[in-house]
Amino acid sequence: MRAEIAMPAFDDDFAAADAMFAEAFGGEVTYVYGSSEITVTAEASLHDYEVQDPHGVFETIQSRDYVISAAALVIDGEPITPRAGNKIKETINGSIEIFQVMPLGRTNRFGDRPAAEHTDTSETSWLIHTKHIGAE
Repeated sequence: MRAEIAMPAFDDDFAAADAMFAEAFGGEVTYVYGSSEITVTAEASLHDYEVQDPHGVFETIQSRDYVISAAALVIDGEPITPRAGNKIKETINGSIEIFQVMPLGRTNRFGDRPAAEHTDTSETSWLIHTKHIGAE
C-alpha cells in the first residue's frame, strides 16, 4: 500500500520556513519598480555565471542575486513580476548601493536565463539577478 503525501501542507510548511529563513538571514532592501518603491526583506549573495557572448565565446560575469518572497512584491495591491531595468537599493557599509535587475543571457548549463526566475515550483520566491550601477 502506497502512502499519500499531502503536498499542499508541505507547500505551506515550506513557504513558512522560507519566510522565517529570509527574516533571520535576510536584510531590508528597497525594490524600485518604475516610479514606485517598496521595502522588502531579501537574501543577497554573489554568484559567478558563465555566459555566452554573441560570438559564442563564454565569459564569467558576477551577479548580485537577491531572493525575495513573491508575496512581498506587491504594489498598490497588485503582485509584480521583477523585470530588467528595475532597481534594488541596499545599504552596504553605510552607503546606499544601487543594483539594476538584468537578464543573465545564455549560460552553458541552463540556456537563456531571465532577469528573475522562481526559486521553486510553488513560485513562492523570486531569484533576481542584478549588476551594481552606482550609489546614492
